Amino acid sequence: MKLPVVETFLVGVACGIGITVLSLYTQRPSCLVTAADTIAEMGRARRDKREKNKFIRKRLKAMGFSNREINENL
Repeated sequence: MKLPVVETFLVGVACGIGITVLSLYTQRPSCLVTAADTIAEMGRARRDKREKNKFIRKRLKAMGFSNREINENL
């Protein structure tokens, strides 16, 4: 596997273990689950924004705008 994939996997495993330990320690797993859901939602929103910008960039490129003009507006 490539290095970024391994790093992402290991970060995910570490976060999962950390959340599990904290939920067992605090005896209140619902607050940690809510926090994890919030973090996941932020990641989804960031990914959606990136995809939207890629779509807009492709569309503007097809309309004849230069990369410099596109970068100024995005």
